[in-house]
Amino acid sequence: MKRREFLIGSSVMLGVGGCSLFADANRLRILGLAGAIPSKVVGQFEGAFSKATELKTAKTSQELWQELLSKPDADKKFDLTSIGDAWLDSAIAQSLIQPISPNLLAQMPQWTKLDPRWQQLVTRKTGEKSQVWGIPYRWGTTAIAYRLDKVKFEITKWADLWRPELKQKITLPDHPREVIGIVLKKLGDSYQQADLDSIKALSAELKQLHQQVFVYTSDTYLQPLLIDDSWVAVGWSQDMRKLPLQDPNIKVIIPTEGTALWSDIWVLPKQGNPDNQAAACHWMDYCLTPAIAAQISALTDAVTTSSALEQVPASVRADTIKFPAPQTIAQSEVLLPLSESTAKQYKEIWTKLRTNSL
Repeated sequence: MKRREFLIGSSVMLGVGGCSLFADANRLRILGLAGAIPSKVVGQFEGAFSKATELKTAKTSQELWQELLSKPDADKKFDLTSIGDAWLDSAIAQSLIQPISPNLLAQMPQWTKLDPRWQQLVTRKTGEKSQVWGIPYRWGTTAIAYRLDKVKFEITKWADLWRPELKQKITLPDHPREVIGIVLKKLGDSYQQADLDSIKALSAELKQLHQQVFVYTSDTYLQPLLIDDSWVAVGWSQDMRKLPLQDPNIKVIIPTEGTALWSDIWVLPKQGNPDNQAAACHWMDYCLTPAIAAQISALTDAVTTSSALEQVPASVRADTIKFPAPQTIAQSEVLLPLSESTAKQYKEIWTKLRTNSL
């Protein structure tokens, strides 16, 4: 899944419906990501709030984005949708979504209990005014998978990717924030570094890492690993956590010095029915209640953003890919928006790296 990229254009068709996407405009109409919410949650929500609700799903974030871009007929409009965190600023810039008003936010008690990192991720400040643009409801990490039958040492940290034994054996995401971020974390710096030019070792470290790469891909990064073309792959925990079941020669780890955190976010489309906004906010809050959060963590490939984990089964919390060590998570970071000047630095460095002119 291309978690750090979004589609521009109109070539992807949404596979969630026919001529009538939703059956009843009076229902709360939710468009979500397939597998992200256990199916029984809809019925539980209807019972708790006496609100008829319909959940349609798309297979990929790209499909959700395409539907958000569209101008659907009345019977296809939806009141709430999920997007990946990497898509949030584009949705705001294109006026595709609306902020959650303070009055509605005040009716969402679980919001105040979220880790400040998740609150910061969806809050944007214009002048003296801060607005909340969505509710993160599940998360994962950037992870490393490697072949135990090929790699003759234990990989535990980002620096291990520089080992000479791995030359041209690593698959990396085709994304500058992730790849440059790996170098920053190796150097003990932050993903949020505002001035890349101030990191004197950055270019040399990137060039060395580049020599280790078999291919850059954000989409098909697991295939080379499974057929032994690459020995190591960097990707996203949602895709990787079941790899050891598929191939016991593959191990998945979260680097000890911390990693990037991704999340899926509920947002309010501009096209939604105003009469359903309160119900939509009830849904977002409901997804973070302990009972529903436990279901999301236990029954999907990601973890609730809720900090109330008492109802999450111990066997699930023992999964170190879903629930990395607390000290690792403490050193991990969400990828916040870049300033215009920093984004320009990323683009210039990435272009030079990929054209072997760094």
